[in-house]
Amino acid sequence: MTASYVKSSFQEHASRLGFISECPIQWDAERECLCYKSASGKFFLKLWHFNMFLSVDTITACAIMYNFVQTLRSSPEKPYVELPVALILSLLGILTYYVIVNHAMITLYGKDLVNGFNVIVKLEGQLVGGAQVRGQDNHAVFDESNKILEASLIFLVRNFYIYRFLLVPFEVYMEFDPFNFLGRDLHKIYDFTHLTLIIVKVLYFLILMINVYEVCRAMTLVILIFITLLNIVRSIYSILLHESGRFFASSARINAGITTHLKIQLGMLSVAPFQELGTIFLILIGLVVFVVANFVTIRLYDTLPFPVYSFFPSVAVVVAIVINLTLPLAHGLLDVSTEVKRRWAASLVGDGGKLDIKWTRRRLKGTREFCIWAGSGGTKIFRINKETKVQYFEQVISATVTTLLSTSDGLLG
Repeated sequence: MTASYVKSSFQEHASRLGFISECPIQWDAERECLCYKSASGKFFLKLWHFNMFLSVDTITACAIMYNFVQTLRSSPEKPYVELPVALILSLLGILTYYVIVNHAMITLYGKDLVNGFNVIVKLEGQLVGGAQVRGQDNHAVFDESNKILEASLIFLVRNFYIYRFLLVPFEVYMEFDPFNFLGRDLHKIYDFTHLTLIIVKVLYFLILMINVYEVCRAMTLVILIFITLLNIVRSIYSILLHESGRFFASSARINAGITTHLKIQLGMLSVAPFQELGTIFLILIGLVVFVVANFVTIRLYDTLPFPVYSFFPSVAVVVAIVINLTLPLAHGLLDVSTEVKRRWAASLVGDGGKLDIKWTRRRLKGTREFCIWAGSGGTKIFRINKETKVQYFEQVISATVTTLLSTSDGLLG
């Protein structure tokens, strides 16, 4: 039995963010789990890799790097682009590079991610089903919180669905995309004919459309996986915590709980390379995107056309929702797993034989608390704790204020 918010959010993603290509990680509606499809012999899966590699990883990344180098080479008296345009280009560029990382994560770690994710989903379904059979009264609270989570996830998916139709005309009309400045410089150098300009514009529009569609789909998929995975693990530990507090736990019950705890950690071993790399980029890139979106929302409200301007407050809202659905929950899992372990240890008195208690106590001491790390290549850089969210928003506020104070009417043109 898969949680309703998992099914509804992934089904919404599959129906809303479909494209001519197919992502290797897909939702299997019949089996109610994720599946990973190999590109061997499958045209639409190969097309996804082709689109990502050619359009996003190569052409768009090179265009962004070209703009970045030209901006660094220009002087303050004669900037390559105006400051608002540079900030918007940086936001779009950061999002593009995050999707490049997502492409690498899905290609290298996607199969292991799906295996670990499905193991944890299956484990949660068994525990929730068992808790309902025993008549525990805490599932009503979960249902209420899951409805809120389900609405939030569907809201995120539909936002990215709308972005697909807004970003392409917005970038073309406002000339904020990286291809515009590259094409401008090439036209100055080679003096394109009218026919050549038409061909370049058509190719540029197609690449931009593919880029936007693939970026929105990949980003939404990774965000959904992170948020649903954390909430599934939360559900498992909530059941373990409820049982440890309601009953006088026997050695058999504690050993069953320890086994569940170990199964979670074994499942997370498969997910860890994907999760750790995705977490660090989600935090770092989300910080930059949040700051730029806040700056444009506050500073350029009377400069941009309203349809264009509305994109940036919505991005700030989306980032805030994602951060609030991940960081508090990530450090909360550490707290609840620590509390579960403490209750089990306190219950190991006067039950069964001394040898059984001694063996269970040693097994309990050998278990580690559940925690979420950010890192890369197997190297754990930092752990998500209570201070992470506070420090994150402190950095966002500080960087936003600094950016606002460092601009002037002269710089803004």
